[in-house]
Amino acid sequence: MAEAGVAYEQLRQRAYWFIRQRGGIVPEEALIRHVFGSAGNQRLWGPLLRHVLAGDDRISARPDGCWILRDGRANGQPAPLPSDFVALDVETTGLRPSRHRVIEFGAVRYRDGRPTDRMAILINPERRLPAYIAQLTGIREAMLITAPTFRQVAEQILAFLGEELLIGYNLGFDLDFLNMELRRSGRAPLVNESLDVLPLAQRLVPELGRLTLEVVCRALAVPHSQRHRALPDAEATGQLFLALSERARASGLRDFDSLRQVSAGVAPAVVEAVARGRALLDRAYLERIPERSGVYVMRDAQGRVLYVGKAKNLRRRVSSYYSQPLGYTRKMDGLLESVAEIEVVETGSELEALLLESQFIHRYRPPYNSQQRNHESYPYIKVEVSNPWPRVLLTRQRADDDACYLGPFRSTAAARAAVELIHEVFPLRTCSRSFRTAKSYGSPCLQLALGRCLGPCVGRADREVYRRLVQELLAFLRGEREDVIEALHRQLMAAAERLDFERAARLRDLIRRAQGLILAQQLVDETVGRAPVVVVTPSPEPGAREFLLIVHGRLWAQVRASAEQRDVEVAARLQLAWERARAAGPLPVDQQSLDQVSILGRWLRQHAGHPSVITVPEQPDWAEIVRRGRLLPEATLRAAELEDDRRDAIESGQDEVLLDHGEDTG
Repeated sequence: MAEAGVAYEQLRQRAYWFIRQRGGIVPEEALIRHVFGSAGNQRLWGPLLRHVLAGDDRISARPDGCWILRDGRANGQPAPLPSDFVALDVETTGLRPSRHRVIEFGAVRYRDGRPTDRMAILINPERRLPAYIAQLTGIREAMLITAPTFRQVAEQILAFLGEELLIGYNLGFDLDFLNMELRRSGRAPLVNESLDVLPLAQRLVPELGRLTLEVVCRALAVPHSQRHRALPDAEATGQLFLALSERARASGLRDFDSLRQVSAGVAPAVVEAVARGRALLDRAYLERIPERSGVYVMRDAQGRVLYVGKAKNLRRRVSSYYSQPLGYTRKMDGLLESVAEIEVVETGSELEALLLESQFIHRYRPPYNSQQRNHESYPYIKVEVSNPWPRVLLTRQRADDDACYLGPFRSTAAARAAVELIHEVFPLRTCSRSFRTAKSYGSPCLQLALGRCLGPCVGRADREVYRRLVQELLAFLRGEREDVIEALHRQLMAAAERLDFERAARLRDLIRRAQGLILAQQLVDETVGRAPVVVVTPSPEPGAREFLLIVHGRLWAQVRASAEQRDVEVAARLQLAWERARAAGPLPVDQQSLDQVSILGRWLRQHAGHPSVITVPEQPDWAEIVRRGRLLPEATLRAAELEDDRRDAIESGQDEVLLDHGEDTG
């Protein structure tokens, strides 16, 4: 009976909003079609509709067969301010729904302006929790390990939201994340009517400066128990909306439509009219910054590095912080409030800036950078080939244990997806048995019953068959087994045809991530295995050239050839670096060197065949290489930079600042 009551309540809300959106009156046939999704026999569905709506005193049936709202809207009177709604909030791993994930959902259902039900769920984002998010919210990674994934709680969240009016503070942010998570789960986006409280606050409390939830709640004496947690923020938002509704009535906004127009007509970005970064940053920082390419370093009052970024035009990039709106992104506010000094290092080229930025991030570990900062956490895929029955797992450390290690990989999510995909295709064990003692055998786990393991623990597995599977999975991870991906695509299509969209979406995501991982590994292998080259780039010093010696994917030397230096002097320095590189031989790509190899690999692939990339022969004539590099026209070198400009404009489209704390950081 309780379940029927919940279902009826959802149907009543669906009917109520449908009637209200159509001016307060609809024919019964249309209401049946909307509520039950059926255009069948009205004599069959009509009695059921009347039974469902009998308990809703907001709606009544007229003798002419139409349903109307009892608040008088059908007679031209507007609907009153809402008192039935769900206030919600989410906490996330970052700011971009396409890259980041929800870690907490909180919501409060209100009836007649009173909270009647609450929902709070921690959600496993299936990736590492950024340290600044943990510090901001108080949510620790250990709290999320045992939490359900969004896919596992999606139906529970949808059931709570139902057909209700949704209220939120900067609601677009929350809905974008929820809809992206729903899409990943193979579900349709939310279509509930919604109302954003932030523009209402801007209109109704214009005397405030920063329009953060905390500031507005304090101004209107609304309790706000705990910042940056989903349920307390949702509760505060609901109470704040009720308080603002009272102000709305006093301001002449006495119906829902006028309130909705205010909410929809003023974008959340109104906060940028309140305060910008120039209120926190000293203009003197810009005085010494040139309009050249390079790297900028932001420090706090104690000299600690807060953030490192690159730019093709340093002055323009740093200037963008002064126009950055405050009160919209928590991380940006924290950075700008802490900056006490901005240093710049000029470079002659985009490639040099990329390499220098990576070097600084590794050295200083700035708290407001995420990519590359935690490079020690880049995972390996480990295949225990020395074990009698090898297994596949992720590990953060490479040990001298005769196992086969692939990686490291910059994306933990992609590496995890690849391992999950391997277990989907190859029936290898996942247990931690050593198989070196008698106790390791017997007591099979559930994987055997599900047909996802050959069962070496009970003597079912054939050693040769098992070893052959291990070799096949290694070939798959090297990108040599396209038939595996093709078979998975067939499984995906089969799942979609039988309407198992959840499995289809899961397979799609696993395939996409695994393919990205394989391509990244192929790029690293290609870069390490390619012939040594010298890349000639512009120099920040007038009349000079930079010669970058790249061997086995590493930058072994960067030699500046100034206008007054002779070719033989520059050649001698390059030759010395070349001899050191040959003596060292090929070095394994580890967590420390992966970022540099990846940067060089992408750049060399994008500029293949460009005159500025000079292949080093077996017996190099270094003076001739220097001469060739110096003879390259400046326009030719600048052309490569213009290609980088256009590519960056297409790939990023905006400032990179604080947009890099995504899933690919370990």
